[in-house]
Amino acid sequence: MKILVFGIHPDDIELGCGGTVAKCVRQGHEVSLVDLTRGERSSNGTPEERALEAQEAARLLGCAARGNLELPDAAIQSENPEHGRRVVSCIRQHRPDLVLFSSGDDPHPDHVAGGALIEHALYLSGIYGYDSGGGEERWAVRQALLYPGRREIEAAVVVDVTDTFAAKLEAIQAHRTQFQSHPGSRETPLNRPGFLELVEARALASGHRIGVRYGEPFETLKPLGLRDLSVFE
Repeated sequence: MKILVFGIHPDDIELGCGGTVAKCVRQGHEVSLVDLTRGERSSNGTPEERALEAQEAARLLGCAARGNLELPDAAIQSENPEHGRRVVSCIRQHRPDLVLFSSGDDPHPDHVAGGALIEHALYLSGIYGYDSGGGEERWAVRQALLYPGRREIEAAVVVDVTDTFAAKLEAIQAHRTQFQSHPGSRETPLNRPGFLELVEARALASGHRIGVRYGEPFETLKPLGLRDLSVFE
């Protein structure tokens, strides 16, 4: 299966679904990571530093490459035609069976706009008459799952990431400019003591709901179709 995972900023994938990404890679799925922005407006770290950190985090999750659409940080516009074309072109180039992306229910305006932008692009990607400007053929994605940002979601699916939670934490910590304090860094909620414990608490709570140690929750963009009920055995 081909899986395309979108992050709004270079650390969102790791925080929201890093364990699931690592699990899918280990299971033999083809997983591609793409960030919408370079995070150039973040309180700490230059775009160049963040790009290197993102590539290292991808390596720790088992992904060989990571793309970036270079949309403007803190200025994503869900109704901007050029922003939409870039996302549609990306989907058509990767031709995934499944897309993971961040829920738009988030206080960060980029997450609100970025979530809507990706959802719109998933629809437009399957339209024969929509021209993304890159010459790619249409591609209709079968399913999409939304992972949480700062706010909790009402999970329709929880993935058991007990065996890949350590890889998730390693990948998060690869974003050193964001999650570690160092001389000259500005204090943010991400580098305050105890933040990683909050990440673990969310995973523990989600895992508890399905009877495992660690879990990652997702919403579904549309109902899941089942050919039979053996999934419940």
